[in-house]
Amino acid sequence: MRRPFHPILFGLYPVLALYSLNTSLIPIGDIVLPALLVLGATLAVWGVLAVVLRSATRAANGASVAVVWVFAYGHIWDFVQRDGRWRTFFYDKNSMTSHLPRRAKNEAISSYWAGVLVLALLVACWKWKKADQVMPAMNIGGIVLAGVPILSIGASLFSAWRGTQVRAVGSNAAKLDTSVRPDIYYIILDGYGRSDALKRVIGVSNDWFINALEARGFFVPREARSNYCETELSLASSLNMDYLSKLLPNLDQATVERFPLDSLIDKNGVSRYLRKIGYRYEAMTSGFPAVHPYSADIWLQDTKGVSLFAGALLEEMPATEGTRYEGMSQFTARRIMLKSALQNAVQSKAGVDIPKFVFVHVLAPHPPFVFGADGQEIRPKKMGFSLVDGNHFYENGGTPAEYASGYAGQATYISKLVLSAVDQILKRSSQQPVIIIQGDHGSKLKLDQEFVEKTDLNECFPNLNAYLVPKSVRVNLYDSITPVNSFRMLFNGLFHDRFPLLPDRSFYSAWSKPFQFIEVTSKIKKRSSSEPVLSPSAHN
Repeated sequence: MRRPFHPILFGLYPVLALYSLNTSLIPIGDIVLPALLVLGATLAVWGVLAVVLRSATRAANGASVAVVWVFAYGHIWDFVQRDGRWRTFFYDKNSMTSHLPRRAKNEAISSYWAGVLVLALLVACWKWKKADQVMPAMNIGGIVLAGVPILSIGASLFSAWRGTQVRAVGSNAAKLDTSVRPDIYYIILDGYGRSDALKRVIGVSNDWFINALEARGFFVPREARSNYCETELSLASSLNMDYLSKLLPNLDQATVERFPLDSLIDKNGVSRYLRKIGYRYEAMTSGFPAVHPYSADIWLQDTKGVSLFAGALLEEMPATEGTRYEGMSQFTARRIMLKSALQNAVQSKAGVDIPKFVFVHVLAPHPPFVFGADGQEIRPKKMGFSLVDGNHFYENGGTPAEYASGYAGQATYISKLVLSAVDQILKRSSQQPVIIIQGDHGSKLKLDQEFVEKTDLNECFPNLNAYLVPKSVRVNLYDSITPVNSFRMLFNGLFHDRFPLLPDRSFYSAWSKPFQFIEVTSKIKKRSSSEPVLSPSAHN
């Protein structure tokens, strides 16, 4: 180790470490650009210092110290926020408020941080006799530092990949009737619950929305519920028309990695089935990292702002709210992406003679709550930008009252956008399209991500489920249908296929144990019209 290379490893470490903690949520492709940018910046600092100091070794020490200190900033700020003694040191007591943002960048701590960085650089770059002898130790330290998350990432990906075999979905009929091939829209409103559950728990009525859908010809099942209460589990199941225990028969139930689910969503059975009979597969998404339909013929998502992973990485760096994210906050980017997912679906043009299957994933009314009921911009007072839900929402600084009011407003506005999108799709369609609108699960004000006994199952499983389908399909729909049977029912009625309907079952999974399914079908009550309506203030 005669030459220094540790700045490269120290530069990659923050990216690798963050990804190693989120392999179950973030696609590995999302780390490429941030890694290249961080590495490029590190090499630039190293190069400048080498020219100034006329020593590659001392410059390498300075570059490594600089990159470590830059990414340590966010952790230092977290410590200051948690410890009251340090807060009083950095703030004037008379000017402090009780609602400091989780990642507020304060000029006081920034100045202290900059001062310490200058001192650290002076020590690291000082021309002292044994500087060259430290270099091998720095190289070894870099190898160890970067090696730990690399091993963790490798183990996670291998654990998820090992033994997984996806069972293909094929036709059960000798010959399909494809004389009528309408456009098919599958619109997922993430976390949109069933009307009675929303009234009981959230304190909001969406009867106007349900009535409007029914007036447009939709069938809205009264006893609708999801098969799973996590997005990836639910979509992997509904888009492949089966339960996960059958789709992933060789998967180790102890694994925590969701890589197989992401693959099931990407290369799903519904799109493969429809492609075989001449459909074009189009996907519109709104920024949820796990939903990445690379296999789609067309994949549209608004790319303003930065990815969730890059945003989390930037949160560790010193910056001001007005300058980071290319001048656009994550909250602003979220508003744009939510709107554009539905707008892209409306404007989709696969070709006059080509039927299309359009999958739309809208990350709402799921947190973060960025819209009020009339579309006004909102953002939380205490929480930073986060996709967390259920009890994780409260652990990150939110309150039940904030969840209820935020959910109610966002659900109301998203419902308005959906109705507008439906009207435009119907107007633009040359023949009656098929439109299925579903919540992948219900709201999660009373969900515990780890303990089923602490969860209100009659909130997080009852979901929105609405079908605009031909008469040949509608005659067989029933009030307790679950997403696993949606496309089985559709393909049977539309193309005269012979998929057997599966029992409508529901399974709870802990966030840390996604493939250890606990059946809760019998614990989900039937719809009750006598349940009280609560106001958001009741959740304080």
